[in-house]
Amino acid sequence: MEWIDTSCVKKSKTTSDCTATMLVDPRHFPYFSDTDPNGAAGQWQVNATVVANDKDYWISDRIALYRFKRAATLTTNATPEPVKKGKKLTVKGKLARASWKDLKYHGFGGQSVTLQFRKAGATTYKSVKTVKTSSSGSLSTTVTASASGAWRWHFAGTGTTMKVTSAGDSVRIG
Repeated sequence: MEWIDTSCVKKSKTTSDCTATMLVDPRHFPYFSDTDPNGAAGQWQVNATVVANDKDYWISDRIALYRFKRAATLTTNATPEPVKKGKKLTVKGKLARASWKDLKYHGFGGQSVTLQFRKAGATTYKSVKTVKTSSSGSLSTTVTASASGAWRWHFAGTGTTMKVTSAGDSVRIG
């Protein structure tokens, strides 16, 4: 980890709010653990030492907690395109997450992912159903086509993996 910046804003005579920024390079994670560098994902704590102008100091070994999460990707493909109204539409996808062991993405199995639909002309997506990923991270479900619009998958994330939403795949009722 590389320390990038720290900034503090004085709130009162005795209080400041400080923010620190660090750059984390996952290429260094294989050195974090002899068994699995992905174990670095999860809850971490912030330790702090504050030195006042009069050289008095304060130390905290647990000033804050934060989650360090692995990146994820999610795809969507709805077929057939176009589809006739009232016919079945198959929506597939794949959820994958980064491995800090080999710096590649691998399927993330056993996860609940929500299928969402946005009707043509609408601005928001609505949840349709939830599907579990296969052991390889694949998703597949069928729905009845009722209107033109876009389909996408949404993964809410876990304590060790970020949330992610796929791009929408537009399907026209023809």
